[in-house]
Amino acid sequence: MFPLQTKACMERERHVFWRLKRLRALKRVTLDELAGRSGLTKSYLSKVERGISTPSIATALKIADALQVGVGSLFGASETERDFVVVRKGERKPFSRHGEKTGHRYEAIAPGLAHGLFEAFVDHPPLQEPPAHKKVQHRGQELLFVVKGRIDIAFPHTSVRLGAGDCIVFGGQTPHRVLSLPPVRAEILVIVTHDTDTATRQLP
Repeated sequence: MFPLQTKACMERERHVFWRLKRLRALKRVTLDELAGRSGLTKSYLSKVERGISTPSIATALKIADALQVGVGSLFGASETERDFVVVRKGERKPFSRHGEKTGHRYEAIAPGLAHGLFEAFVDHPPLQEPPAHKKVQHRGQELLFVVKGRIDIAFPHTSVRLGAGDCIVFGGQTPHRVLSLPPVRAEILVIVTHDTDTATRQLP
């Protein structure tokens, strides 16, 4: 008779296949590369990712070492590797990348929890453009979703006005400036992807 597994252990075993795929994607490692690093076959690793095979602890250690993560990351044993994170409105962390001189008020939604793929925060753009303010450029793609109010987004040769429920996506390398439209400051959700191949990001 094999000892009965706890419900938590069974859940971790069921989750290991997609955790491996997620970690491999985050590390930008191909199956061929992972096979070479771990000494395991590509075929076996593919079966693990598809949920056909569940690795033993010894095998999981090889995979974890190859990905340079703790073995708990594969089985969900680490609190830092939870499958989801909830951040309540009152738990947002206010921050300002370049002081308050530009008039923007930022609130980080889930700092340090996006695994380097993107940053998400809430912004309250100012109603007026600060003196001598330059349009912003940064790496990656940017998505703006207007939660409340209205905003004006200025690009080099045009501008766009958006209201609550509207959304825009653009390349961060395009110079841009965001202002709230009177009478009240808007609230927008901002998501910026991380792209190491382009310029260092600078928020307004």
